[in-house]
Amino acid sequence: MNDNDDHSGERAVPAQASSLPSLSSPFAGVTGAASPPAPGGLVPVDPLPGLTAIGPVHERKARDWSLVLQSMSVWHMMRWTFRGWVLVVRDEDYDHASSSIDRYEAENRDWPPQKVRERPRHAPSIIAPLLFAALALFFVVTGPVAHNSFWFQRGRAESNLVLGAEPWRALTALTLHADSSHVIGNVISGAIFASAVQRRLGPGGAALAILTAGTLGNVANAVAYHTMGHDVHRSIGASTAVFGAIGLLAATQLALDRDHAAGRKRTMQEIAAPIIGGLALLGALGASPQSDLGAHFFGFVAGVVVGLGAALVVRRTRPSPRPWLQAGLLGATIALLLGAWRLALPYRLVWPF
Repeated sequence: MNDNDDHSGERAVPAQASSLPSLSSPFAGVTGAASPPAPGGLVPVDPLPGLTAIGPVHERKARDWSLVLQSMSVWHMMRWTFRGWVLVVRDEDYDHASSSIDRYEAENRDWPPQKVRERPRHAPSIIAPLLFAALALFFVVTGPVAHNSFWFQRGRAESNLVLGAEPWRALTALTLHADSSHVIGNVISGAIFASAVQRRLGPGGAALAILTAGTLGNVANAVAYHTMGHDVHRSIGASTAVFGAIGLLAATQLALDRDHAAGRKRTMQEIAAPIIGGLALLGALGASPQSDLGAHFFGFVAGVVVGLGAALVVRRTRPSPRPWLQAGLLGATIALLLGAWRLALPYRLVWPF
């Protein structure tokens, strides 16, 4: 008999009366009563004529077995010995009790099922934190929005221009921030969520997917304001890309679910949980009065769309670091950023090329 709570190999066996400590007790002749605690918290078992003890096991398993016998209307009582907990049953009930316990153990040998933990496809990398830290360095160059430098004049997202002659503003606006608290908040939250995304898509894939989600979020936000007939809407900040990263996490969790891949059918709750969790983060982190809720929402939605597409590609490929591919995707991300700012600032004093 194993003295642990593991269901595997568990079997009900009688504990011989001779192996149980025999101490006199005023409760010895009372049916269903346990002896009073001895010094140290131990309660000895008094062998009674016509009774057999099943065990010993830990208390939790003894209680489980007790529920089994109770459901079968088998008289029993739990007793503590120096070796562990036992169930005392009548001799004539022993065969029925032990077979019921053995059947219960066989039916619950693999219960509860062990959760399959996700194995990240890519090793941890400092690329995502470095990219978001670069936003803080860029803020030192641009200054706060209150200075209204040419960086903001040429790079902020303006709905009419994003949908018109200057679509690159949807991208350049992601790199501008209003003040130090704005940029610090986005750097910290972005580094956290982007680091999680790159464990699934790789550092280069995560960088390109987050940039794409943030850009699409700004475009969708501009379309929404234009459709509603509002005046020109201006926005800046990487928070759209941050919520794009949250959407990417939700979508990839939904599409790369390991239990589903192993053949187990998921419940509606398991299917909806990642998206509901992402929306909860949207409400908790992105709905303050000073924030651009529309940009946050569309960034999240864009992240879900991009994430589903990326996950479908990832599921059909063999897990492999592929450093050349990640380097290429990271290079494409940086090239898009530089190219957008090259279009936004056609000044030779700033761009000598």
